[in-house]
Amino acid sequence: MTPSTCFFLLLPLYVVAYTRIHPLIHDPFQDQPRTGLVNPEVVAKACEPSSEKALCVSVLKSQTISDVNDLKQAAFVAIQTASREAVTTSEMIKAARKREENKDVVEDGIEEETLADCAMNYISLVEILADAASALMTGPESDVMVEVKAAVTTAETCEKSIAGGRKSRVVEEVAKKNENVRKLCSNALGIYNVYATGH
Repeated sequence: MTPSTCFFLLLPLYVVAYTRIHPLIHDPFQDQPRTGLVNPEVVAKACEPSSEKALCVSVLKSQTISDVNDLKQAAFVAIQTASREAVTTSEMIKAARKREENKDVVEDGIEEETLADCAMNYISLVEILADAASALMTGPESDVMVEVKAAVTTAETCEKSIAGGRKSRVVEEVAKKNENVRKLCSNALGIYNVYATGH
């Protein structure tokens, strides 16, 4: 066996051993979410009628959900962004209520009632937005506008519960999160309207 043959036979073993001892250099960006491809013309068209263009553009340009190469994709991204925020808010409300339940004495019955109302609203809201995303992708598309409008109304119902209750630190936090969800739902509705009008 020639030296060159030995080299090529042993090379794979050397590479395996080396990589076990010296793992590949960690790419500091590999754990960061990748943004999808975004068409600026689609973003401009989708956000043109929006009363909150900065929010609309930010949602579409910074998303990691899907590419945005047409208005349908833009609507999907907007709905999914609202859905993610709704899930986060729902979990926050559940955690706040859990902390209250673990106390020996409920300090503020009105706060608990407000949180309970919003908790119920968010169970519905999360389902509504999931149904809207599903209808957009698999049909019937006629349900999308109905569902997203219902999502806006549900966020507004939570808002009314908050307005009617006593303000506390926890309720104020829920109010801010809910306001963001409401804006994202309104944004999704606006983008879908642009898509539906030209579809």
